[in-house]
Amino acid sequence: MKYAKIICLAVGLLLLTYTGIRAYKLSFTHDESYSYLYASQDSFMEIISNRTKEISPNNHILNTLFMKLFDNTTGSSEFSLRMQSLVAHVIYLLFGFLILRKFNSPVLLVTGFLILNLNPYLLDFFSLARGYALSIAFMMMSLYYFLVYLQEVKDKQLAFSLIAACFAILSNFALINFLAAILIIHQVWLFTRFRSIKLSFLKSKIVFITLLVMGIILYEPLRKLIKYKRFDFGGYDGIWKNTVGSEIEAFFYKQSYQDSFFIATNIFILASVSGLILIASVKLYRRKVIESDLTAIVSAAALFLILLINILQHKIMGTPYIMERFALFITPLYLLVPVYLFNAASTGNKALKYTGIAASIFIAAAMSIHFTKCMNTTYACTWKYDASTKEMLKDLDDEYKSAGKKKVRLGITWLYEPGINFYRSTRKLSWLEKVTREGIKKEYDFYYISDDDKESLPSNKIVIRRYPAAGSKLLK
Repeated sequence: MKYAKIICLAVGLLLLTYTGIRAYKLSFTHDESYSYLYASQDSFMEIISNRTKEISPNNHILNTLFMKLFDNTTGSSEFSLRMQSLVAHVIYLLFGFLILRKFNSPVLLVTGFLILNLNPYLLDFFSLARGYALSIAFMMMSLYYFLVYLQEVKDKQLAFSLIAACFAILSNFALINFLAAILIIHQVWLFTRFRSIKLSFLKSKIVFITLLVMGIILYEPLRKLIKYKRFDFGGYDGIWKNTVGSEIEAFFYKQSYQDSFFIATNIFILASVSGLILIASVKLYRRKVIESDLTAIVSAAALFLILLINILQHKIMGTPYIMERFALFITPLYLLVPVYLFNAASTGNKALKYTGIAASIFIAAAMSIHFTKCMNTTYACTWKYDASTKEMLKDLDDEYKSAGKKKVRLGITWLYEPGINFYRSTRKLSWLEKVTREGIKKEYDFYYISDDDKESLPSNKIVIRRYPAAGSKLLK
């Protein structure tokens, strides 16, 4: 087991190095730039109450506060503004390992750690100044302390779990559903322990204190988002297609795999969840639940409740089903399910044991190969169009110097506005006029558009340079 822990440490350090390099090299993306320009420059009270320049769910409060802190202390470089996400990566790696460390086999510890960490879409956000990384890291911390609480029944562990869940919510409001799921599981567990609804509520003082504090903190920012109808990102086609389907698609990171891979992934998800329900039901009936069983049962129950709550929110309030990066936090909860099944199989007879180990090695190897295909230090999957912003501005600077102009007017489509204005502000590009989100409606000195844009560009313009990574081009 000692060597397994060393391998996990080595893998963790390599992954942290990878996200660190990306945090240093990647151009600042649309949403990062938007948060910097229209939220992080406001006061502390304006940020936490969502009274920023633009009232938007883009203001991930904890992330925005860290951006403000690092901007004022270490500067406005990409790496400085993303440091909180690297810290979040450390937290995620640590608590993911702590959750897995009681597995029966050293092989399963290593493969489980790989399965939990080699999602390229998840790793994107540990390199970016967004709240998703912080929320997922704090969720894993919350889950770990909640599992410890269920075993040791110490209020201190429950308090740690709830505090971490609160930090997760402050990083991404979608994690309200995670806290709700944990609280429901807690109350059900208390009821099964004391067989009394009244006593189970009397034993929940910490829960009520947490809800009161979070209610006070979240009332104003949530009120603003509801008032201005800013809960508008998501889908309306169903929980499986929008939430589960979008996470599967995100995991594949726009790689050109055959459709059979997507079908097989859907089948694997259904089979693993069904297998967990069967095994958990038998173990609960026989009262033979061990620590690793508890991890899987709580993770799966939290996942089920999160999806159920989202369905109810959609049916009652009309809010969309969470998807893509908004739903990314459900991915680690799900991944603990097949990892647990492999571990459960290892406790059976010899044939079952080796089947479980072989299956875990196969899945970990497949994820490793997929991860190596997706590795890059150029772009983030969601904002690939921002991959070449820094490079384009350098070329534009060269053009500006050779043209001898005092000011440069750059025509763009709205997607590029935050990133370009971020660099204009932080790199003090006084020669560049501020770009807008209005689109190309007049003549400009230069134009920066996507290769697919056939409508925005006036005729008779010369291409200065193309940027294959971003799928864009600079013209004059």
